[in-house]
Amino acid sequence: MQTVYIFKDAYLRKKSSALYIEPKSETEKPVYVPLKNVSCLMVFSEVELNKKTLELFSNSQVPVFFYNYNGEYVGCFYPVETNKTGEMLILQFQHYQDLEKRIVIAREILLGVADNMMSLIKRYVDKYSQIQENISKIESLKKTYYRQETIAALMAIEGNIRKIYYEALGKIFESKGFKFEERTMRPPADEINALISFGNTLLYNVVLSEIFKTSLEPSISFLHEPNKRKFSLQLDISEIFKPILVDRVILNMVNKSMIKKEDFRQVEGGVYLNENGKKKFIKEFENGLEETFDYGNGQKMSYKTAIRYECYKLIRHLREEEAYTAFRW
Repeated sequence: MQTVYIFKDAYLRKKSSALYIEPKSETEKPVYVPLKNVSCLMVFSEVELNKKTLELFSNSQVPVFFYNYNGEYVGCFYPVETNKTGEMLILQFQHYQDLEKRIVIAREILLGVADNMMSLIKRYVDKYSQIQENISKIESLKKTYYRQETIAALMAIEGNIRKIYYEALGKIFESKGFKFEERTMRPPADEINALISFGNTLLYNVVLSEIFKTSLEPSISFLHEPNKRKFSLQLDISEIFKPILVDRVILNMVNKSMIKKEDFRQVEGGVYLNENGKKKFIKEFENGLEETFDYGNGQKMSYKTAIRYECYKLIRHLREEEAYTAFRW
């Protein structure tokens, strides 16, 4: 299943049960996009569409995500859900309402996040020996998750772990001429923050498009509070994959000099990727999603498929068929 990215100003129309993208520029050629193998659309330009186009998206079960000029998420068209069941809605609500059950899921998510963070930065220990101290600190804090009895306490530890993790990333980025001292948003204060914000936003919506294909209700989460965002479950699952699908891409691009200062633009108080920078990042991000790995027993799986499989593992846990274990890289 492919993600379609639209960067040119265009008219989006339905023609012969396919999406017809007609660029507003006369020098650009129109494109037909059959939606059978499309998981979602990401729109970064100015587009015009009508009700028939929305019906096409809904009938094809393809969500459409819209971004502003800075690459920030502004909203989505979410098709009528066909996979949802009353059973799953009740099970999710029961596990959210029961603190003991909720903490089991939230803790496992955070344990997986910590392990994936350490797996990523361990790859750089030989060249940057100073980050071994960060790994040791994360390992020590990770053990304290088991003693916590509230979501707030778990999140407090996660905040400390993430600060130490970003400090390790900062040591690596600094050697490549990119300053990264702390995580800042709205607007991002520097180039690395701009990359993280853009990458995380893309990942949130990829995860949401995968949740959409399952019976899970995306508005009921376990780690994040549901009232903070309409589709909060995407935040839970995204945390597990951020080190693998966002931070790893950024490290690779910076270390290989694939992203440069000229791929960003300065605005008042912050930094954003320009269009060329967004396209560069998206290319590597998509390569990461489609990369395959050995999931076990010789089974090959792409990371994008692993996201949906994470949803199915959570479903089995909610049904008490199998204890949930977060994806480890």
